[in-house]
Amino acid sequence: MTDYGIMLRRFIDFTGSKLYAVADEIGYDVSYVSKWCNKDLLPAPKTAATVNKILVCFFATSIRQDGRENEFFTAFPGCESGHTVEQHICTLLTKAYEASAHTKTTSASSKIELLTHRNQMLSSLQEFARHRLTAGGEVFCSIDLLTLLKSRDFTVLDQLAGDMELHFHAALNMERFQKDPMKNLGLLYGFLTRYPTFYLTLYDGSGLEGEGMIAAKNGGALMAALSPKGELDALLVLEPGENANQLYKTVMARLKECPLLLSPATPESMNNNGYRTDFYSRDQYKFFSPYGFEFLLPESICSKLIQAGEADAPNPALSKFIRRLFITWEEVFEKSHIDFYLLKSSVLRYLESGDLLFADIMYQMSPSERLEHLENVKKQVMHNPEIRFIVLDDDTFSPSFAPTFSVYINPQKLFLKNPAAYQTKKGPLFYTVQNETLLQAASQYLDSTLSHSSCKVYDSKSLEELENRYGGMLYRMLTL
Repeated sequence: MTDYGIMLRRFIDFTGSKLYAVADEIGYDVSYVSKWCNKDLLPAPKTAATVNKILVCFFATSIRQDGRENEFFTAFPGCESGHTVEQHICTLLTKAYEASAHTKTTSASSKIELLTHRNQMLSSLQEFARHRLTAGGEVFCSIDLLTLLKSRDFTVLDQLAGDMELHFHAALNMERFQKDPMKNLGLLYGFLTRYPTFYLTLYDGSGLEGEGMIAAKNGGALMAALSPKGELDALLVLEPGENANQLYKTVMARLKECPLLLSPATPESMNNNGYRTDFYSRDQYKFFSPYGFEFLLPESICSKLIQAGEADAPNPALSKFIRRLFITWEEVFEKSHIDFYLLKSSVLRYLESGDLLFADIMYQMSPSERLEHLENVKKQVMHNPEIRFIVLDDDTFSPSFAPTFSVYINPQKLFLKNPAAYQTKKGPLFYTVQNETLLQAASQYLDSTLSHSSCKVYDSKSLEELENRYGGMLYRMLTL
């Protein structure tokens, strides 16, 4: 425990204060204040003076209200003549902080280097990404992710987001995001779709703009000074060691105090907390499917999907979930307003291969099953005119952009599914979104595609026309 932690704990005990009350007063999470008291964590240098000023007022007020001034000076001797309670508390906290900060600086074993030359800074970023990270490791970054994605200097993300499993915790400045939500959402989705093996957790980092910290667990740390354009002005490099580990703890604590925006999820966690069940309790949906088409399947496929899911071992829980999901979707498709967004290439690929991902099960539909699926699609659409298909011609997309994540939206919830993770066993299977602004932006983003020249909208009437025009050829192709 540091001198500062000992002194802070003495003041808390003397005044009979609760730890959570102290945390509320200074605006920090109680776990963070607990680490000041019980471990070697200190308030950040640039915020220490403000924290101490608030603590002085808090403790002095408590002492005066209880009429314990004399008792205080006895318990905390050494007060200079004429100093008030406030002045003595301030002196004690300041000296304890300076002693702790000095001890931590002199005892730190990690090398610290300040870089200002552009080539040196870029080389150091690449070195950090290549050699200091281990598979399954974690990186915490307080720099706004949009800044990283737009900056020419932070190609470090390309090295970070390689093939190995890496958990990246980053800040996203929602105030900046809302200035151009359509463009910024495209950047985020593009980042995820380029690196489907990357585990990304996003926090609302509004207010963290000036901190510029990136730290890897047991792998070194960086502090970056950025220009208004997001380019590097200076870079402080901390080699692996005590200093770097302390910065890692600091940036981790700072991010985890912020509201959560997006996080990886497993099928079990989504099922256990009722996320999936609640998702299908609405009456409006938008689905974007870049892989196969898992919806509007005929009832006869249900048992075959369960068999595929239980190929390795019987799973009663899975069987129950799949049957319940079939019943739920049947009710949803019968009366809800649903827009299915599809890529032309994925439609053609599904018709040719029959590959789809239903819930958490990879399955290949036989030609006869695909025909039955098409018949069921036609039946359901004719029964519910509120179903539409929006087909996007991805031949018009940038060659470098190949969407991979499926998107599921209703007015209250949004989640992403990663078919590539089921195929390769790498990367997060799902992402859940815990922010209404991101949800609304995603919904509007899909709506905006309706005005694109590459987009064709098909409802019950136009589907009937399509069947009359191309149905015979399609049925011959699937029956060959």
